[in-house]
Amino acid sequence: MVKISNGAENHPDRILGLSPATAIPLYIEGSVLPCDAGAVAIVGSRKPSLYGIKLAEKAAETAVKNGKTVISGLARGIDTESHRAALKYRGRTIAVLGTGINVIYPEENVGLAEEIKQSGAVISQFPPDTPPIGRNFPIRNETVAKMCSALVLVQATAKSGSLITARLALEYGKKVFVCPGEIGDPLFEGNYDFLKKYKRNRNLKILFDFGMLSENGIFPDSGINLFSERHAINHAENSGINAVPAEKKELQLDETEKVVYNIIKSKPSGIDFDTLAVLSGIGAAELPALLLMLVLKGAVNEFSGKIYKPSEATL
Repeated sequence: MVKISNGAENHPDRILGLSPATAIPLYIEGSVLPCDAGAVAIVGSRKPSLYGIKLAEKAAETAVKNGKTVISGLARGIDTESHRAALKYRGRTIAVLGTGINVIYPEENVGLAEEIKQSGAVISQFPPDTPPIGRNFPIRNETVAKMCSALVLVQATAKSGSLITARLALEYGKKVFVCPGEIGDPLFEGNYDFLKKYKRNRNLKILFDFGMLSENGIFPDSGINLFSERHAINHAENSGINAVPAEKKELQLDETEKVVYNIIKSKPSGIDFDTLAVLSGIGAAELPALLLMLVLKGAVNEFSGKIYKPSEATL
């Protein structure tokens, strides 16, 4: 453990050229390197859905594969999944704690913290032995917002602490990308409240295609669509934010995904989950993951009642 005074040459403020600077002493285990400049923060709910987890993993994968460090707060849920994905794809990641640097919270992330130290850093502004205290986590969120160049808000309930991080990032002039979910889904209520409240901020974008990050100079186009063109446009219109449809891209599906996709494509008016399970011969335990990947790849759209239709962009 090393305590680095603000103003020191080896302080993250100097190494990363942070603006605004954290301007506080930091305890660090691991290493903060010049290549960590321009880190992408990925934040969200402590109790995400499977869909939210997959979005977080894709965001982290895309960042890492384009040379960006992933930064988050080591909390349960989206934070944890973002760190894990960064490590999975052999990238660098930084965890900013709301506790003392020797107090890993939640406890189940002790092993993850050790892995992060080998491929990045664990950072705290609180003295060693500081326990998890509620008021300290919003303070931690401010440091995350200062250390990133862009932030992806994956999935947030109305009272999620990640909304604090996203708000601060906007205030500091950082780009903030918000993932949309199904309208009416309480797990995305915070996302839509945030979009509505800050819709006039030019640094706020709806993230319906990871290629949007390249348009904003974050990293090159990954070609990964989150939603179909029409779904993205509807979300943009509802929130009052302008969105540009993504270009049509050739689908890259494995053999099992093709089987499911072709059945859905043969039913343009929609097919329900149970019928799809029967026609495909794929078990109900495996089918949800396949459908999720088809949604992520922009091949199909999911509607209320587990109804699936082919994306218009692929017809």
